[in-house]
Amino acid sequence: MHNPNQNVKVAKIGVVLTEPEDWTTNAFLKKIEKRGAKAFPINLSTLNASISTSDFSISDADLKALELDAILVRDVGISFSLETISFKFDLLRQFETSMIVMNRPTAIQNAANKFFSFYLFKLARLPIPRTIVTSELEVALKTIEKFESAMVKPIFGSRGKGIIKLESAQPESELASKLTELLKERGVLYLQDFIPNPGRDIRVFVVGKKALGAIYRVPRSDSFVSNLSQGGTPVKCELTEEMEELAISAAKAVGADFAGVDLIEGEDGLFLLEVNATPSGKGIKLACGIDVTERIIDLLFEWLED
Repeated sequence: MHNPNQNVKVAKIGVVLTEPEDWTTNAFLKKIEKRGAKAFPINLSTLNASISTSDFSISDADLKALELDAILVRDVGISFSLETISFKFDLLRQFETSMIVMNRPTAIQNAANKFFSFYLFKLARLPIPRTIVTSELEVALKTIEKFESAMVKPIFGSRGKGIIKLESAQPESELASKLTELLKERGVLYLQDFIPNPGRDIRVFVVGKKALGAIYRVPRSDSFVSNLSQGGTPVKCELTEEMEELAISAAKAVGADFAGVDLIEGEDGLFLLEVNATPSGKGIKLACGIDVTERIIDLLFEWLED
């Protein structure tokens, strides 16, 4: 007897990850399977590429060719090796030539680069703090004097790591010593005007062209870094029209189909700090009961069905 479902193709969807126990990763995998598709965890570090005059293929650690219909990127991972991170994004670009990749590698790269993303925000006329990028110690010292209080961040970084706050009131010798140390480590300094705020920032979650909700991220009492991975606490935030419009515009500026958009409440209104194109959905689930991973999977399947 003919089974009407035997010829129905089951979608194969890869989920790019670095931490198998990550909450968002597991939510993606479960929701893909719930939709009747096959979910394949993928760590880009374990993939291989074979190139010849007549053939190109990407295989897993067992040298089995990857045959997928779509890829959902949860986390590419941070690497201090230029060759490693370049290869990972090259793999994603190759996947993009034959299947849906969400978020697109270009969007992830745009968002991850604090300097270039700010240039894109400037082009979109979005409100951003004054920022100086320099490799000159004297320029950095003058910038801190001008800003009075400056956040010094790695251009490429995540989870709030490597961020420090420097004040013009500190002894110049102390400032010079710290900046020199950072210059040796990074080669370039990214200095941002500190925005006085209520002691929290805001993360708005955008999927497609809609903002689904927002949380305050409140840092520990002994820290100014609000990232949840650094001990920050998620608290429900009522999403305003201003937050919604700014977050949607920011995600669009970097080309992200889903994003966590970080805002800060300044005396003159909201400022845009950053777009994360590989955000965790755990905080907003805990604080608001909103499961952004479900809407992301919905959007992915909408694309697959088009």
